[in-house]
Amino acid sequence: MADDHSAATAEDVMDMPAHRETYADFLALTEISIISILCILLLLVLWGLKGDGGVALIGFFLTLAAAAFGGLSGLTWRAVLPVFVLLGLACIVL
Repeated sequence: MADDHSAATAEDVMDMPAHRETYADFLALTEISIISILCILLLLVLWGLKGDGGVALIGFFLTLAAAAFGGLSGLTWRAVLPVFVLLGLACIVL
């Protein structure tokens, strides 16, 4: 029987630092996505129920900017949290 050298075996060394870095990046993206979706839900409340389309548009751009900043700086969901709080307060006040 011919040896198949392309198949992975138990003796192969896995690149665990790369796996852990990929997993950490996946978790960061998931955290940013969840808080951004919650912000978009608040934006829909502002726009649909309250009728404040301008505030919703500004909030959308703030959400996008905070999510991008959080992804690039490593702050993840903590960068989007102030926007979420401001949008929640806007839903209550307006």
